[in-house]
Amino acid sequence: MRLLVGFVLLILLVPCVAVQGHTPNVMMSILKEDGPAPADIVETAGFVEGDGVKFKMSDSSNNSSMRISIDLDKDGEFNESNDYFSPWMVYDCQYDENGTLLDSECIESVVFYFNGSNGSGTYSYQVEKMVNDSHTNFWINSIFVGLDNHEEPGLPNVGDCFGAGCEELEVSAVEDDDTTRKYISILMVISAIGLIGVAISLIVEKPETEEKQYFQEE
Repeated sequence: MRLLVGFVLLILLVPCVAVQGHTPNVMMSILKEDGPAPADIVETAGFVEGDGVKFKMSDSSNNSSMRISIDLDKDGEFNESNDYFSPWMVYDCQYDENGTLLDSECIESVVFYFNGSNGSGTYSYQVEKMVNDSHTNFWINSIFVGLDNHEEPGLPNVGDCFGAGCEELEVSAVEDDDTTRKYISILMVISAIGLIGVAISLIVEKPETEEKQYFQEE
């Protein structure tokens, strides 16, 4: 009976194990005196959904600070109600002998992850620079975020179709995939019902076994 329970649990867990995401990567953007480097994150950079960009302040000129804003809604404007705005960053924060920030609001870098509603696409981002509390420069560049596709692009798989007639095969393959998903859903429901039934059987079986042992002792 225990083996049956284990088998049902294994069936229920298989679909969960099959779904895997990639480990998020973090790309570094150095905020220099003459702007960010690299200026743009292009398609060939391999930057995809779930990855993040770390903006690191590297302008050591006196009393300089910078901040990042990302046009998340892609409307061509940067506003704090709909888009991302980082705190103002400085080159060097002061720490005490224990490594604790003397000013808790002092920030040297920020990391922004493209996930959730901020998925694939091309985003504009702005770098603003201030010296002695006055704006001196700003730069507008772009970030390309690709789809989180685990298949290697450009390389055909075994059994791929080439030439005339492939469109019909692709439609058939999509239909077969939908049918497979339906069968998997049905199997999961049946497995869940079976697991509940096994659990109930174990609960009922235990008192009956104890009752038989009691009468045998008598």
